[in-house]
Amino acid sequence: MKRKITTFIFGLLFLIGFAVLIYPTVSNQWNTYRQQQLISNYDKAVSNMTPEDFDKAWKAAENFNNSFDLNNIFGDVFSTQSDLNDIKDTEYWKVLNVGGNGIMGYLTIPKINVELSIYHGTSDEVLQTGVGHLNGTKLPMGGKSTHSVLSAHRGLPSAKLFTDIDQMKKGDRFYLHILDKNFAYEVDQILSMVDKDDHEALEQALQIEEGQDYVTLFTCTPYGVNTHRLLVRGHRIPYDGEELESSLTDSMVQAIQNYYMLFLLLGLAVTAIMIILMKHLFKPHRKQARKDSEEGKK
Repeated sequence: MKRKITTFIFGLLFLIGFAVLIYPTVSNQWNTYRQQQLISNYDKAVSNMTPEDFDKAWKAAENFNNSFDLNNIFGDVFSTQSDLNDIKDTEYWKVLNVGGNGIMGYLTIPKINVELSIYHGTSDEVLQTGVGHLNGTKLPMGGKSTHSVLSAHRGLPSAKLFTDIDQMKKGDRFYLHILDKNFAYEVDQILSMVDKDDHEALEQALQIEEGQDYVTLFTCTPYGVNTHRLLVRGHRIPYDGEELESSLTDSMVQAIQNYYMLFLLLGLAVTAIMIILMKHLFKPHRKQARKDSEEGKK
């Protein structure tokens, strides 16, 4: 009886350890699936809009952007806790909010296989699953003398998000899909280690420059330490749709790799458990057979 209890406890501990091992992969796959569904729903909502709807939405967004001339960086994105409900009754929440769920579009970065929804604001609820637009900076709708800031976490156990953004180099491209328009940006500046408390440096890096059309991808660094900020800035270039094919191919390859790894780990776990169980369950029978054999010889 004690042997069976020991076997059960050992098997249970093994399963718990295995669950901890595969949690990041499974959780990230779930978040990827969820993001794909949100983006699909966003595209469907946009496809149902009329030309008059688009004109009205773009005009409202333009008016919002024209309401201020300087980006306002109210505090550190990742240190200041904000609530999504705090912005739901504001004019900011109303613009570029097609589905009423706070999603204003989505971001794709083919080089690091990223496709994530862009939400209003940078509440913890938003940053746990997607990309947040930093309220106080220009909306990501393009135009001269604009600078939009988009933030996401790195190193979350539940979602990849901007984890691999440190792999980006000057000349790489990322893309914004907002309403019926697509915007391409080419990386021209990377600030890899800005102290999170150096507000002057952050304000300067995220400010608007006359005549320029910038978007900055903003995250924390070093990986797992998060004492500094990593800023990847891009300037707008003509969009030619080149990211669509590569993004789809990369997504399929990554999904296949993740699924094969998941099934491999699962297979190894089941095999190990079966070996352990068979070893312990059949051991008493072997002992009994040996005992009977010895008695027969006598």
